[in-house]
Amino acid sequence: MTTSNGGVAARRAVVRWAARMFRREWRQQLLVLALITVAVAAAILSAAAAYNVTPSNNGEVGSADRRIQLRPDRTSSLDADIAAINQWTGPVDVIGHRPVAVPGSVEMVDLRAMEPGGRLSGSLLALRQGRYPRAPGEFALSDGTARLLDVGVGSTFVFDGRQRTVVGLVENPSDLDDEFALVAPGHADVPESVDVLARGGGEGQGLPAELQSRVRPERIGATEKTTGAVLVLALSTVVLLLIGLVAAAGFVVIAQRRLRQLGMLAAIGATDRHLRLVVLANGVLVGAVAAVLGAALGLLGWVALAPRLEEPAGHRIATFDVPWWVVAVGMALAVATATAAAWWPARAMARVPITEALSARPPRPKPARRSAVAAVLLLAAGFACLAVGIDSTKDEANPALVIGGILAIVLGVLFASPLAIRVLAATAGRLPVAGRLALRDLARHQARSGAALAAISLGLGIAVAIVVIATAAAPTAAEGNLSTRQVLLRAVRSDGPGEAVPDHTSAELVTMRSEVERIAAGLDAPTVIALEAVVDPTSRETTRGQVVRPAVALAWQVSPHTFRDAGRLYVASPAVLRRLDIDPQDIQPDTDVLVTRREVHRVIVPSKGPNAFREAVKVQVIDAPPYSSMPTVLMTPEGLRRRGLAPMAVGWLVESPTPFTDAQLAGARHRAAHTGLTVEARQSQSDLTVTRLAATGAGMLLALGVLAMTVGLVRGESARDLRTLAATGATSTTRRTLTAVTAGALGLLGAVLGIGGAYLAIVAGYFEDLSSLRQVPVLELVVTLLGVPFIAVIASWLMAGSEPVSLARAALD
Repeated sequence: MTTSNGGVAARRAVVRWAARMFRREWRQQLLVLALITVAVAAAILSAAAAYNVTPSNNGEVGSADRRIQLRPDRTSSLDADIAAINQWTGPVDVIGHRPVAVPGSVEMVDLRAMEPGGRLSGSLLALRQGRYPRAPGEFALSDGTARLLDVGVGSTFVFDGRQRTVVGLVENPSDLDDEFALVAPGHADVPESVDVLARGGGEGQGLPAELQSRVRPERIGATEKTTGAVLVLALSTVVLLLIGLVAAAGFVVIAQRRLRQLGMLAAIGATDRHLRLVVLANGVLVGAVAAVLGAALGLLGWVALAPRLEEPAGHRIATFDVPWWVVAVGMALAVATATAAAWWPARAMARVPITEALSARPPRPKPARRSAVAAVLLLAAGFACLAVGIDSTKDEANPALVIGGILAIVLGVLFASPLAIRVLAATAGRLPVAGRLALRDLARHQARSGAALAAISLGLGIAVAIVVIATAAAPTAAEGNLSTRQVLLRAVRSDGPGEAVPDHTSAELVTMRSEVERIAAGLDAPTVIALEAVVDPTSRETTRGQVVRPAVALAWQVSPHTFRDAGRLYVASPAVLRRLDIDPQDIQPDTDVLVTRREVHRVIVPSKGPNAFREAVKVQVIDAPPYSSMPTVLMTPEGLRRRGLAPMAVGWLVESPTPFTDAQLAGARHRAAHTGLTVEARQSQSDLTVTRLAATGAGMLLALGVLAMTVGLVRGESARDLRTLAATGATSTTRRTLTAVTAGALGLLGAVLGIGGAYLAIVAGYFEDLSSLRQVPVLELVVTLLGVPFIAVIASWLMAGSEPVSLARAALD
C-alpha cells in the first residue's frame, strides 16, 4: 500500500464518494439516523421545557430588580417615600395590597391596586375576559378568586363592606397560582402594604435612612431557568454518549457492508487515512442530517407542548422563548456523537488486510470482558457520593459529588450490562433452539449488545427517576389540610383573633348548630362531629366588642430557649376518638395529651394563657390521619380536670362519603357567612400526574428506539445465519422467534437495570430522609418493567416474518 496521502484532491474525492454512498444506502442507516435524531429532539424539547417550567421570582417582581415594601401606618408620608424612591431609581411601579376576609370562609383575598401595563409590573397582570376596573365599586378577579366567591363577569354582590361589580377576569401570567382581586388605583382604599418595584439604584445610597433598610434586592429568574436547561442538557449529553456506543455498532455494520469497496480503494492506492476518512465522513453526514432533523422535530414538539405546560408550570409560556444556544449545542453534540461513533469502526476497518477486505470476510468479533468487580465498585462509589453530596432534609447539595456520583452509577450500569447479558445467556440451555440462538448471539456480540443495553437502561432510568421524584414530591390524598370529603365549620368569625375562642351564647350556638345541620342535609349520609377547644376558664377578654377566651396552645421544646407550636389543642371527646379509630380503653389513665408526632413526646408545654405551666405533661402517641387541620392534638377529660382547664365549642367537622363539589362548597360558604361560621375545605394540591405519564412515555419511546436499532443490527449481522436456517427448512415462526427473543431479552434487562439504577441513585439522594420515598409509583414501574419487553416482543414478531434473501442471491456489492 502506498504511503502517499494524495493531497487535498484525494481527500475531497474520498468525501464525495462517501456522500454518494450515504445517499445510495440511507435506508440501511435509517435506524442510526433515527436514533440520533430522536435523541437530539428529546434533548432540545426537554431543555426548552426545563428552561420555561423552572419557577422564578418574576411572578412577584416582574422585571424589577429592587422591591421596597412600605406600610402606610408609618410616620412619614407614603407619597413622599414613593417620590424619594422615584428620584433614586427613576420611574417605579406601585402595587397596593390589602387582605380581605371572604365571608363564610377561612380564606383571605388580596385586594390589589395596580395599573395595567406597568413598565416593570407589566408581566404581573393580564386580562382574560371583560375589562379592567376603572370606576369605584368595580373590580376584576382571578379565576380562583371567582370560584371561591362563586361569581362571574357581570355579578354584583357585597364584598369588603360595599357593593361591587365584577367587570373582568384577570391573572398574573408569571404566577397562575396568584389569586387576587384587582381594583383601580385611583379608587382603592388605604392599602395595608405597598410594594414599590424599581430597577437600578445601587445599594440604597441617596434614600432616607428609614427607607434604606427596606430596599430588598431581587434576582430575575433567568439564572434558575438557565440552570435547569443546563442540567437537562447535561443528562442529554450522557444519553447521547451512550447512544454513540450503539451508533458505533451501526457504523461497524455499515463499514462491513462496504468492506469490499474499502478493499478495492486500498488496492488502488488509498492509505489508511483515506479509508478512515470514508467512515468518518459517513459519520459526519449522519450526524449533520440527524442534527437538522432532530432540531426541527424538537422545536415542532415544543410548539405543540408549550401551551399544555402552562398549567403544571404555573405561569404563561411564550412559544418561542427557547434557549437557542441549547439548540445549537444539541446539534453540535449530534455531529460530534456520530463522528466519535464512527471513529472506532473507521480505525478497525482500515486495519483489515486487503485480501480479507476483498473477500468481504469481516473480522471475528471479540467478546467484551467487563469486570463485575468494577461494576460493583462504581455503583458503590456512586451511591456513596450521592449520599454524602445531597442533604434532602436541608435541600442542599455538593455539585461535584452529585455529578461524580451520577457518572459513577452510569459507568457502573455500563460495566454491568455485558455481565447481565452473559448471565441471561447462561440460562438459554433450557429454551427452544430459536431462543438459544438469540441469547447466545447476544452474548457472542456482547460489546455491541452491552452498549445498547446500557443506553436502554439509562433512557429508562432517567424516566423512572423523574417519575419517582415527582411521586415523592406530590402530596397524596391522605395529606394536606383536609380530605376532599371533609369540611371544617368553625364558630370563629373570620375577622376575629386567631388564638382566641369566642364566648358564644347558648342561643348563638343553637343557631350555628342548625345551620351546620342544614349544610349537612344536602350531602349523602354525612357525619357531623362537634369540636371543642381547650380554654382557660379564668381568663376572659373583650376584643372588638366580642367576649373571647384565650385558647390553650401547646408547644414542644426544641432547644433551651426555643419552643415549636404543636397545633390547636382540642378535647378528646368520644365522637372525636371514634373518628380517629381510638379505643378509649387504650388511653392510659395518667395521660394528659394525645399527639401524633413522636418528637413532641420529649417535652410538652402550654405556651399561652395566664395559667401557663412549665411542667411537662404526660403524653401518649396515637396513630391518626396526617391532615394538618384535623383534631389530632387532644387533651383528655382527665387532663382537663387535673389542669383546671375547660372545653368550649369551636366548630364542627362534617364528613361525607363522597367528595364535595365546588357548588356545594360555595353554597356552604354563603349559608355560613350569615351565621358567623367559617368554612375550611381541602386546599388545592399540585398534580404531577402529567409529568409522570410524560416521563414514562418518553423513556419507553427512547428505549424502544434503541431496541429497534439494536435488533436491526443484530439480525443484519446474522443475515447469513438466517439464510442458512431458511435453506435448511426453518419456518417464519423460527425467524420471528429469533427476533422476538432478542428484543424481549434486551427490553427486560434494560427495564430491570434502569429501574435498579434509578432507585440506587434516588435512595442515595434521599438517604437522610427515606420516608419521602414511601409513595411508590407502582403503575409506572409495572408499565415500564412489563410494557417495554412486551411491546418489543410483539413489534418484533410482527415485523420479522419476511423470508431473507437466499444464498444464491447474496449481494456481491
